[in-house]
Amino acid sequence: MGESHKSTNYDIAKAEADKVDAQIIAALQEGRSFRVEAGAGSGKTYSLNKVIEWIQANKWNEYNQKKKNVVCITYTNAAVNVISERLSNDSFILPSTIHSFAWNAIKQYQSSLLKFIESDESLQPDEGDFSMVVEVKYTLGHRYKENGMQYLYHDDVLKLFCLLLDNVKFRRVFTDKYPLILIDEYQDSYKPIVDRFIEFFIATEKGPQFGFFGDAWQTIYQSNKACGLIEHNNLEVIKKGSNFRSAPRIVQLLNDIRPELPQQSAIDDFEGEVIVVTCQDYSGERRNDRNFNDDLPAEELRARLNKLSDHIKNRVPSKEDLKVLMITHKVLATQQGYERLLDILGDGLRDKQDAFLLFFMNTVEPIYKALQTSDMQLLFDTLGIKRYPISQKAEKEKWNKLEQCVGQVRTKRSIDVLKTVIDSKLIPIPPQIEGYYQQYSTTPELMYSNEVTIQEFLELEYGQFLAAIDFLYPEAEYSTEHGVKGEEYDNVIFVISKGWNQYQFETYAPMITGSIPVPKGKEASFERNRNLFYVCCSRAKKRLMLFVTVPIEPIFREFLSNLVGTNNIYTYNQYLEK
Repeated sequence: MGESHKSTNYDIAKAEADKVDAQIIAALQEGRSFRVEAGAGSGKTYSLNKVIEWIQANKWNEYNQKKKNVVCITYTNAAVNVISERLSNDSFILPSTIHSFAWNAIKQYQSSLLKFIESDESLQPDEGDFSMVVEVKYTLGHRYKENGMQYLYHDDVLKLFCLLLDNVKFRRVFTDKYPLILIDEYQDSYKPIVDRFIEFFIATEKGPQFGFFGDAWQTIYQSNKACGLIEHNNLEVIKKGSNFRSAPRIVQLLNDIRPELPQQSAIDDFEGEVIVVTCQDYSGERRNDRNFNDDLPAEELRARLNKLSDHIKNRVPSKEDLKVLMITHKVLATQQGYERLLDILGDGLRDKQDAFLLFFMNTVEPIYKALQTSDMQLLFDTLGIKRYPISQKAEKEKWNKLEQCVGQVRTKRSIDVLKTVIDSKLIPIPPQIEGYYQQYSTTPELMYSNEVTIQEFLELEYGQFLAAIDFLYPEAEYSTEHGVKGEEYDNVIFVISKGWNQYQFETYAPMITGSIPVPKGKEASFERNRNLFYVCCSRAKKRLMLFVTVPIEPIFREFLSNLVGTNNIYTYNQYLEK
């Protein structure tokens, strides 16, 4: 009884987090605009939800009765839905994407919108006479003109919002309607809009109060004019110093590469592990093709990654997950065996827009699985029926035969699978698929996509589709390094390889800790590499492996040694023997 209570990691981290949440509420109460810099795993969403709860409880009379709205801008529709579920139907808090918010703020100013579009050809559709347009609308995000209506592209809405923000009268009305604006994932916000928020409102201390929640080091989307770090003397900076995701050893690594935002791990039952596995023991010929110079041959990379994955899975509890992060979808597709399919479909594969991919993924494979496992509910759900589809012996024989035949042709071509399914007459075939199937039979030379004929496409190995489908499932073992922002996994293999000329971790990573200076003119390249390196390292909860497939120069080796310790660096064969 005489022993004093020793605070656990969780106790310390939770106390720090509570202190930060109190700072945020204090800023809200006092009307100060603020930026919550929330490093990986720090509980940003928790803090944002606490803020929303406080506003609901304390600002009802001030805002709701005066028909004012608090806006919570977030990056995706999915995030909007999550916030909406926490609000009452009559809430004065409006969760929204930036596009929806911008459109709702400007749509009533039709005459101004028409003038802006008329004076800027880049906002006009290619076809038709704009003088015939009488109204501007925003629905699907495609730019076109129809029946006197000009429909806007997604980015058009943001540009027009910026133009209206330049108007003093609009800003006055805007301020009266939206006294408080919260922005989630602020670092990915459209820079021209944020610049205007700072210039017209924050710098002048007039207009709405702003609360920015995010992490500048998690700005990894370079093509959408993301604003990255937001700074101004009138913006109070509140740093979150806890990490509820990662074990202490991983948090130590994150602190070493980002000492200005030190975190306390909240994990008590596992110290964590960080190691580096190199390919310095590979003596064969390396690649010399564009973007892959000095990297491992594709087959060697595939073999080594598969063995590393198996090795990790064999030594950790079966309930733990593993994610392998690869630099590009192209590299990942080569690794997983659907490179040719990706070449043909491009973004249509990732975005699941191809008719055959969807048919195989959502119909053929679930039905095959249902038949294999006798899962009648899965069969019902996939077929969209409520009655038992196998009521007679003859029908049962047909379904059994379909299972056997599909099992045989899944190792062959896509057309073989398609023909088997169509000939069975047991599964409804979408009209689009039927149309392409007829083309294959009558005019196989017709183009399908990316200068590939319908015959060439359907004669791809079905295994290419199976591998792509595996990637598209949320529980897929492999992912692109850009595709895991906001995610977390027990075990992570972060592959440091070639494949995209915008990322050379072996060159830029040592600059993170100041081992070497950032060359003049290379600041943007450095930040791009630094941010993705940080995002990938911070996904791991228990174990992090940096798997380096390129040759390691002395400066990079010194950086890795300082980061993980010389004793935690292995060659590929040393690690497997260990």
